[in-house]
Amino acid sequence: MPELEAHKLQNKKILYLVTQTKWGGAQKYVLQLAKYFSQNNQVTIAFGEDGGLDPQFLDACRAMNIRTITLKNLVREINIPKEMAAIKELAKILNKENYHLIHLNSSKAGLIGSLAAKLYASNPFNTKLRIVYTAHGFVFNERLNPWMKKIYVASETFSAGLQNLIIAVSEYDKRTALANKICPAYKIFVVPNGIDPADYHFLDTDSARQALHLAPNKKYFGTIASFYANKGYTYLLEAIKILQDKNSPLLKNCSWVFIGDGPELENIKKQIAAAHLENFITIIGAKDQAWQYLSAFDYFILPSIKEGMPYTILEAGLARVPIIASRVGGIPEIIDDQKTGLLTLPANPLSLIEAMEKISGHPSFAKQLAHHNYQNIISRFSLKKTLTSTEDLYLKLF
Repeated sequence: MPELEAHKLQNKKILYLVTQTKWGGAQKYVLQLAKYFSQNNQVTIAFGEDGGLDPQFLDACRAMNIRTITLKNLVREINIPKEMAAIKELAKILNKENYHLIHLNSSKAGLIGSLAAKLYASNPFNTKLRIVYTAHGFVFNERLNPWMKKIYVASETFSAGLQNLIIAVSEYDKRTALANKICPAYKIFVVPNGIDPADYHFLDTDSARQALHLAPNKKYFGTIASFYANKGYTYLLEAIKILQDKNSPLLKNCSWVFIGDGPELENIKKQIAAAHLENFITIIGAKDQAWQYLSAFDYFILPSIKEGMPYTILEAGLARVPIIASRVGGIPEIIDDQKTGLLTLPANPLSLIEAMEKISGHPSFAKQLAHHNYQNIISRFSLKKTLTSTEDLYLKLF
């Protein structure tokens, strides 16, 4: 990563907190910030051990010589006794370490971290601690029953009252935060995710397919995403089932590849078996640096029903793979429908079918989408811009 010429934050102790190490957008974001700010500051990353510790994340921390702290009581699911214990556990660490800034990531870390920071701040002799929170897609934007939505809105509103500033990764998240009165407008800032092309070295198509044991003469729709309900895999399966039922010619030449793991994996496998789709779908477990295999795909497809600003869309664009993605969260701020990719209606198998048939049936159009999107990603979503914008926000607090 190149040195960035800007006003520098220097000689500060910074703690990044993320709920879990399981690889995803929040984890990638934390590592990007930690790598940059550790050049001039003392950086630590803290995380919960829920679901086990991800070797890819831990190896990245070691490679950057970033100190890590494991919080045994920080878990992803709602668990009041654990949450109370996690607040005390983190407050104890804050009292011992005297950080200048804590940067929280994910809703759970946002609440736990804010409460622990305020406990720490109750001692007037402690070092002043600034609290920053990045919303990687607000939970209340998920498909929830009204009571659960109210609970998450109340939690985010309470946390926001304790935080110094909030970073939204998309304009969509900022708009929904203001619409739900999470915080005043002066407290929330949009800083889109970014990537550095120098960090990416994609395998060529033949090598990527050989590594994934894919046929050389097929067309592949590929997805790289954890198996969570929000990723919308079930709607893509419904779309493939409809194609099967109508004996679509698409199935003669095309297959689908899902790379990832997660809590919905077994349910997805059962749905595939029940619909007799095994001949059309290949599931490949999570892989370190899965982006390097993007060139194995002829088309990238992300059928999510909720997103923040997914790195996979940025990475697929950088790899020049034509993209189909749902019109949710920050995705429409990356993809301009019909110009840099195709946007589909969320939770809508028929919309997915229309997009898949269009992009696979018009090779020159697909190539044009990929070319325009590559230029779009290079010009608008640079890591340098993400880092300097975040640094500017940090400096406002000192």
